[in-house]
Amino acid sequence: MKIMNLWLALLLCASTALASGDAPPDWAGLTSEQRAILRNVENDWATMPGERRAQLIEGANRWLEMTPGQRTSARERFATWQSLPPERRDELRRRYQEFRALPADEQARIRAMQRRVQELPPDKRAELQRRWREMTPQERQRSRRAPARPARPAH
Repeated sequence: MKIMNLWLALLLCASTALASGDAPPDWAGLTSEQRAILRNVENDWATMPGERRAQLIEGANRWLEMTPGQRTSARERFATWQSLPPERRDELRRRYQEFRALPADEQARIRAMQRRVQELPPDKRAELQRRWREMTPQERQRSRRAPARPARPAH
């Protein structure tokens, strides 16, 4: 569980530096809550690069702000992540980095499309997945570039 909390903190971090821009504090400068979450890295803290410490602190802060339900959900996602083969995790990391490199408007378009797909009934989502798997790589690429279709009016 202790290791899981550390990894969750690592995976959840969203920035590479503290918001203040100051150098990350030494171990004694952390709050008791941060130290409790990061206790597994206490022995390495002093020799850890500042950027890495900042990431860990940010992740610990995000963990502390989560509700119990959010923490449960994060633990479940982490367990799923751990169960993936290393090659699949590498692929997902690569795709995430590609996504982060996209312009903000393109990221927003992709997020909106993902929300629309998630809102589909399960049978429609399954049909969409089936059609996607049957596409050639070229068809998939064309589909990614196509503008999103407007929603159909409800009758």
